[in-house]
Amino acid sequence: MNNELISIPKAILATLLYLIGIELIGSWVLIAEMIGFKSYYKYYLLIQGTLQLIGVLIFIYFIRKRNFKNLIKKTQRKWYLFALVLGISFVFMQTPLKWIYNLLFGTEYYITYRFDGLPKFKNINMISAILMIPIGEEFFFRDYIQNNLQKKLNKIIAILLASLLFASIHSPYMNLILESSKENWHLFYLTIFGGIISGILYLKSKSIGPSIVFHMFWNIMVYIV
Repeated sequence: MNNELISIPKAILATLLYLIGIELIGSWVLIAEMIGFKSYYKYYLLIQGTLQLIGVLIFIYFIRKRNFKNLIKKTQRKWYLFALVLGISFVFMQTPLKWIYNLLFGTEYYITYRFDGLPKFKNINMISAILMIPIGEEFFFRDYIQNNLQKKLNKIIAILLASLLFASIHSPYMNLILESSKENWHLFYLTIFGGIISGILYLKSKSIGPSIVFHMFWNIMVYIV
């Protein structure tokens, strides 16, 4: 096998294990029901996101040989500014992306920009949606997957592969497990482009920090709009 391809199956396997890990972590719901924690559904995303982040940090800790030193490397402030602007504007970029998706698949997705989502942030679960989940996903898919792919592959190919793997966890994979599941590929499609932006930020800034900021504000704007 070509040496440049060795990291690809490893990256795919790691993503599969990540996905399995997410589903296994979700089994805390069964424990909550067993111990009579009847209000667990009110904090579902908060608990799930916290457990996912802990799992990723444990993984990163051992991958880095039990060291968290320079976990978020210093970079120029301009990259954080770019990340902020791109995170806020990505929701608007999705309009032409949806036009293309609708043209290709004969769907009718569109965004109505009402900007009425601020009340959603009163829900404690939003902490997970805009903080814990983005941090965990960026550390895994950018700082681990993309970082390792970049060492053996062309940088553009590494970004594209990492973005596809990132999008894969947002794919309708449950359709393969549950007959009742009727999800589509819309979120997978959009997430590819978000992953590419995040990947470019990671490559150019040489730090995971801007990628996390981009992902956080991307999620914030999704809820606001």
